[in-house]
Amino acid sequence: MTAIATSGADGVRLDRGGRIALSGGSGFPVFGLVAVGLWLMPAFAAAGDALQVTNARVPASDEVGIDLPLAMTIRNDATEADAILRVRCPFANFSEKHTVDRGEGAPAMREIKSIPIPENKTIELKRDGYHVMLLQTRQKLVDGETFTCTVVFQKAGTKETEVQVSRTP
Repeated sequence: MTAIATSGADGVRLDRGGRIALSGGSGFPVFGLVAVGLWLMPAFAAAGDALQVTNARVPASDEVGIDLPLAMTIRNDATEADAILRVRCPFANFSEKHTVDRGEGAPAMREIKSIPIPENKTIELKRDGYHVMLLQTRQKLVDGETFTCTVVFQKAGTKETEVQVSRTP
C-alpha cells in the first residue's frame, strides 16, 4: 500500500495505517464537503444511467407548421419513479406532454404537466396513450432523416436521444 502524506496546513493527512486523519479544525469543512460530494455523485450518475430512451420516432411530413406526435420507449431500471418534464427538438417550436382521456364520449388528448415513468418498468410513449406532441414544425420531415432531441427528466436529468423520421408509425 502506498501512503501519501500531506502537510498539516491543509488539515488532512494519512495516519500510519493509511487511514485519513484530520489535523486541526481548518480542513474539516472542506474535507466534509468533498466526502459528501463523492458520496452523492455516484447516486446521481446511477439515476441517470438507470434510465434509457430508445426507439424515438416521429412521422414523416411534407407540411410545415403542423403538430406531430413523438413516440419513444423508456426503460427505468432505477428503484424510484421518474417523470418527463420537458422535450426540445430542433424541428419544432414547442412541445406538450399529453395523455389520452378515455372518459365519456370519444377519446381526447389532454395536456399534462409531466409524464410518469414508473420504477423498474419499460413504458411506450405512443399516440393513443402518454406521448409528446411536437408543435409547429419548422421544416418538412423526410423519411429516413434523424435528429437529436433533448428529453429532461425529473431525476435522471437531461438525455439526448436520436429521433428517427419514418413513414410507418
